[in-house]
Amino acid sequence: MFPLHPLFLGFLVALGVGLLIGIDRERKKGEGPTRHSAGLRTFTLAALLGAVAIVAGGELLLAAAALGVVAFAGLSYWRARDSDPGLTTETALVLVTLLGGLAIREPTFTAGLGVVTAVLLAARSALHRFVLSGLTDLEVRSLLIFAAATLVVLPLLPDHPIGPYGALNLHTIWIVVILVMAVSALATSRCACSARATACRWPASRQASSPASPPSARWARERGRSRSC
Repeated sequence: MFPLHPLFLGFLVALGVGLLIGIDRERKKGEGPTRHSAGLRTFTLAALLGAVAIVAGGELLLAAAALGVVAFAGLSYWRARDSDPGLTTETALVLVTLLGGLAIREPTFTAGLGVVTAVLLAARSALHRFVLSGLTDLEVRSLLIFAAATLVVLPLLPDHPIGPYGALNLHTIWIVVILVMAVSALATSRCACSARATACRWPASRQASSPASPPSARWARERGRSRSC
């Protein structure tokens, strides 16, 4: 297999990341005078700008290029702040510039990070729907507790034997606690999803299985309810 030059591979990854993210932004760009200013070509050029900057002048030139992109992104946001108060496109444009510079030195990592960024941008509606409708307050609190136990408490615990005869290891014990919490959270989420699916299917199936009541029967039922009240 013909080996690729590292510099060529870096520029190729930068071009691919810019195109991949630019395709998503172009589809959501809109039309007319209120459309976003950054689309497919802008994101591709921003990625190549970051790659050229890191090759030509190192980190200093990349920082200057990123600051220039930040200035243009801020100007674009100021122009469209009334019609679209979001900062997603502007933030993604700056990120793509930095990814273009990173692609020269870490092409594999940059490719994965670019794909993750594109997936996050493309899944906007699904993520919003899941957060606003799919998660309850209890599930959000449970998620925060699990994150705190994993990312805050676990690194602080000592990873060496303590106590009588060195029988206890707080780090290992807490890992077991985290695993139990994860299994419990998965079981609870599965039960909640099943309950929601059943609740959504039950009214439709009940309505489909029951024949339409004639007007006289409905009138008799309503009259019976009024008498009982």
